[in-house]
Amino acid sequence: MSGKMIDRRAMIGVGGLIGAAGAMPALAQTPAAAPATPWRPAMEEQDAWMDRPGTRHRLVLDTTTIDSGTAAMFYADNFYAQNKAGYGIGPEALGVIIVFRHFSTPFGFNDAMWAKYGATIADKMKMQGEQAIRAIKGNPNLSAPAPAKPAPAAKKGDDEPPVTLAVLAERGARFAVCGIATEGMAAQLARASGGDAKAINAELRANMIPGAVIVPAGIVAVNRAQERGYSFINIVD
Repeated sequence: MSGKMIDRRAMIGVGGLIGAAGAMPALAQTPAAAPATPWRPAMEEQDAWMDRPGTRHRLVLDTTTIDSGTAAMFYADNFYAQNKAGYGIGPEALGVIIVFRHFSTPFGFNDAMWAKYGATIADKMKMQGEQAIRAIKGNPNLSAPAPAKPAPAAKKGDDEPPVTLAVLAERGARFAVCGIATEGMAAQLARASGGDAKAINAELRANMIPGAVIVPAGIVAVNRAQERGYSFINIVD
């Protein structure tokens, strides 16, 4: 009797395994859930200025210091020059944005603002030498030749203009200026001059360099530009 019971239980166990094995192919054949729609960034209307029509290539350069703000000009100039020399692509087909945020923010404002507040800006930004001297007369990178600096620059012919923010703007470059940093800058200038921070903030926003756009925050512009197809370069001192 016990032997028959063992055999019976063994057969039931084997049958269970066979049944389970038989069910496995059915489970494996269950169709997988349809893949979710790939995520796409939303295109915010406030960022539409980044979409320059007809561009074939796009580059955004992120700067946070006086030195990196200056160096970005040379990298942008190289980008324009070598696309022309190596590919025959003119500036009209290139989208370039330089982000001025944190300590590079002052480069987003015109000569009038630097002539008025340049001494304070130079002191706060710890500018030295020729750059500090030029800062009290106007934006040192806007129209006067920038000091030969940091970034490797393409060799220029005698008939080519020096690298300035004004020259880059003429080629179509745009400049995203951090709104938060502008407010902080206005507060510093107000303390130094005894003025009103809100009034100075409004004054700065009304006196930007050609091609400049105030954005809520520079870091937001870095994000939005990449979502709109700009390759990202972080300029390190």
